[in-house]
Amino acid sequence: MTQIDRVYDTRYFWATYYSRDPEKIERLKSLLVERRHRFVSSITLYEIYKLSIASEGKDVAELRCNLVKKDMQVVSVESKIAEEAARMSHHGKLPMADALIMATAKRIGAECVTDDPHFTLVKTRWI
Repeated sequence: MTQIDRVYDTRYFWATYYSRDPEKIERLKSLLVERRHRFVSSITLYEIYKLSIASEGKDVAELRCNLVKKDMQVVSVESKIAEEAARMSHHGKLPMADALIMATAKRIGAECVTDDPHFTLVKTRWI
């Protein structure tokens, strides 16, 4: 069986970091473990760092970003992704970060793992 690659949205990580429901945490972990090719947009790293430093400080922000970089392939925002994101954002009136993450998934042929209702323009694995 061929597995579809996945791009993990910021909200996946936020749900993992802050859920108090053990069943949900296990379900979220399984979405990570069951894939060999895991991707994250460089925009997601930005959001993880920004949100973490604001709520828990620099050390936590750096730890989280380093763990993500260790476990996943980071996809930089290059020109084709930026242009596709602009089209998506214009078409769907989407926030820039969401459009960039969706364009990343589209570019590499992956589905997005998220609970963000904005993610309608690409294949999505809802958490």
